[in-house]
Amino acid sequence: MRGIPVARGRFRTLRWWANGGLIAVLLATPWVRFDGGEPLVLLDVPARKFHLFGLVIFPQELFFLWLVIASLALTLFFATALLGRMWCGYACPQTVFTDVFAWLERRIQGWRGSRAPRRVALWRRAATYLAWLGVSAIVAFHLVAYFVSPYEWPLRLAQGEIGTAGIFFAVLTVLAFVDFAYFRQTVCKTICPYARFQGVLFDRDTLVIAYDEARGEPRGKRGRAAGDCVDCTRCVQVCPSEIDIREGLQLECIACTHCIDACDDVMGRLGRPLGLIAYRSLASLSGVPGAGLVRPRTLIYGSLLAVVGLTLVTGVARRVPVGFEVFHNRNALSQISADGRTGNSFEMRVENRTREPNRYHLRLEAAPPGWELVAGSNPIALSPLETLRVPFFVLAPTDAPRGPRDIELVLEPENGSHSAVSRETSFIWMGGFHHGS
Repeated sequence: MRGIPVARGRFRTLRWWANGGLIAVLLATPWVRFDGGEPLVLLDVPARKFHLFGLVIFPQELFFLWLVIASLALTLFFATALLGRMWCGYACPQTVFTDVFAWLERRIQGWRGSRAPRRVALWRRAATYLAWLGVSAIVAFHLVAYFVSPYEWPLRLAQGEIGTAGIFFAVLTVLAFVDFAYFRQTVCKTICPYARFQGVLFDRDTLVIAYDEARGEPRGKRGRAAGDCVDCTRCVQVCPSEIDIREGLQLECIACTHCIDACDDVMGRLGRPLGLIAYRSLASLSGVPGAGLVRPRTLIYGSLLAVVGLTLVTGVARRVPVGFEVFHNRNALSQISADGRTGNSFEMRVENRTREPNRYHLRLEAAPPGWELVAGSNPIALSPLETLRVPFFVLAPTDAPRGPRDIELVLEPENGSHSAVSRETSFIWMGGFHHGS
């Protein structure tokens, strides 16, 4: 535990509102259900379905998930080029929950204003750890809930079925406790990759937290130096990353704004203008005219984001409403039936990607006379968003030529709600294998 003085001011208030909103979204999202109980967000790995805000992504459509991730990454790049590390200061879960843990520490251990008590009673320390552990468990529970329904796995856990979800819950609880109780901003300084490549995303017009050296220097006691900085070191004392912002933009700065609020408080008490430390661009500090919002870096990120976003929207709009894959039965590739015909055993995987029940009919396309498709269930009935694996056979007549043969299978909806979907595969003869497409 570290007793870092807390800075109070307009940015601290703004960050508390941002923290509250983001925590509410994090905790509420796994519980939200719509359209007959479908989750708003659920990455259901065992069922091979990824629910994202009304879009259900199946394994064969993982490129949608990659497009979503690429869109989020480009949005972060674009925002960073404009606003610097605003994500770190206001939206990163590491920063948000570090604030929560530090607030609990101050409240339970009896801080007076921004000053830590000289001694902390044993019961207060124990209560602090228990509170941290409880928050860690809440965070871990909701992280697991993004992968396993929060309405289901706690019931199984109560019945003694620990399962994978229970193991992950325990591990994440421990990791969250150790992270937010001990490491905190050390993670931002030493582990987080975003801090490493932010320099590539910044330019001279990026908005950062910076010290106005021209106004503040030479620093010194009031009345003894010409600069506005009185060298009170409050900006250093409240910095969770333990840096001195007066030394310029640094890798460890997470744009938490503590230094701004601390400096504004001192300037206000001294009757001097606020903003000695403030949001500004490096160009403005140098007196160079800025390029504004439209500049090469923002144009590149914005264009890439628009392309990826348009690709995602177009792909979703044109997605095939049924998934259809055909596989050979590896245990019985080819066999002779009782009437002497050669048969191949197949299995098809059918995915109803719509929210309406449907029935699909499977047939051989342009099959020569005597070729026959045999399925135990045809047509195949699927519930909304259901996936089925259905075995079937294709039989070739006894007089069929034994040469290479590609066959085309067609799956079409009975209600004509969308176009038929076809797949090609190969027919295997006894004693030989032909590689089809």
